[in-house]
Amino acid sequence: MRWSRWGILITAILMGSGMVISAAMSHSRVHHIASSLIDGQGQLLINGVRQGLRDVGQPPTPEGMAKLLASLESQGVRYLALVPPERIVEAGMALGGPPRVELLPRGSELEVHLTELGSRIRMEVRVPPPPPGQRPPAPSPPSAPPPRGPREFQQQPPPHGGPPPHGGPERPDPPEAPPAPRRRDLPPTIIEFEPLLARELVSSSQRSLVISSVVALAMLLGAAIAFRWLKAREALEHKLARERHLAVLGEMSAVLAHELRNPLASLKGHAQLLTEALPEGRSRTKAERVVKEALRLEDLTSSLLAFVRTGTIQRQETDPVAIVRAAAEEVDPRLIELDAQAAPPSWPLDAARMQQVLSNLLRNAIQASPPGSPVFARIATEEKTLLYEVRDAGTGIAPGQENVIFEPFHTGRPLGNGLGLAVARRVVELHGGSIRASNHPAGGALFRVCIPLTA
Repeated sequence: MRWSRWGILITAILMGSGMVISAAMSHSRVHHIASSLIDGQGQLLINGVRQGLRDVGQPPTPEGMAKLLASLESQGVRYLALVPPERIVEAGMALGGPPRVELLPRGSELEVHLTELGSRIRMEVRVPPPPPGQRPPAPSPPSAPPPRGPREFQQQPPPHGGPPPHGGPERPDPPEAPPAPRRRDLPPTIIEFEPLLARELVSSSQRSLVISSVVALAMLLGAAIAFRWLKAREALEHKLARERHLAVLGEMSAVLAHELRNPLASLKGHAQLLTEALPEGRSRTKAERVVKEALRLEDLTSSLLAFVRTGTIQRQETDPVAIVRAAAEEVDPRLIELDAQAAPPSWPLDAARMQQVLSNLLRNAIQASPPGSPVFARIATEEKTLLYEVRDAGTGIAPGQENVIFEPFHTGRPLGNGLGLAVARRVVELHGGSIRASNHPAGGALFRVCIPLTA
């Protein structure tokens, strides 16, 4: 049972952690992919603006810019500005302030800078300035070839180096035109656009991460509930097994105590009469030893009967401090230091049965302490619970024995019967409380008895 509940919990933790880690890694990769998509979308928009400027002509008018912006809105463009040195033309509402783009040094290649502005991306296209005295001509569609005369259609120029047709005179080749100067097809430009595809991809990744986290949390919660349920079931089975064990011991102890009680009383009485009749000497010493052992057996039978006696307790309002004082008087009041400053004036208890519990605890504390060392008892309340504490000055409890010492017939003393703490736990449980043993930080063993206000 224990391995099964721990296996369920560990499996849920590993699976939940794996799901969250996998979703987080995927989300990180999606951010990288989204960055690449934004770069790609920016290049497409630059090409779209370049093509749109060819359509609207240059220099573009505000109406042409508005028309160009409208044609690019489906691609996420929300603001467009051309920033040539002569005049700024813009369309839409900008989020990144007034349009301003620094020119690059002459001979540089076109550069693109991306900046995130809330839900938009601001893209600045930087270009080098035009050559001195030259303005970027407006792009125009390719012109048609000039019309040809009839003679030109009749007489085609011969191939390079060939004879003229029909024996005509040779014509020199026309001089080649000088290469046109390189011109900029796009002025400094600012484009603000919404990365729709990248945003949708990131949003989908975030939803997957949230769903994975919720599933992992639900898995862990279910595993925790199963863990606690299995733990409670294990404790219940352990309790039932202990009760069955105690029931068997109780039946055996009851039979044994009843069978021994009458012969033991007869043996003790005759041994006491024999002790009184014998003179001082060796025979009388042996008779006194018989009486002493008979008394010890009588105490054992009384403990057995107290152990097997279950029944019900009779809780009545009583002074909890008076119970401790009566138990101390029964043991040795000179060696007991009592702290009752935080004690309640009354508490519903079975006074006789609780006095039996405290007598056992105080007697054990005195026996575990060095001769003449005091033991400490305290009475207080904690969260509607009556608390009795008994601490000795001994060597403490061996590790792992905190629960074993309450088992019947478990004792660490040569002349002990191992029933005192078992009886104490039984009485406390009948009150609906609990008794715990531990080692005090200052040394010695500490026993805590907690009795709730209502069972």
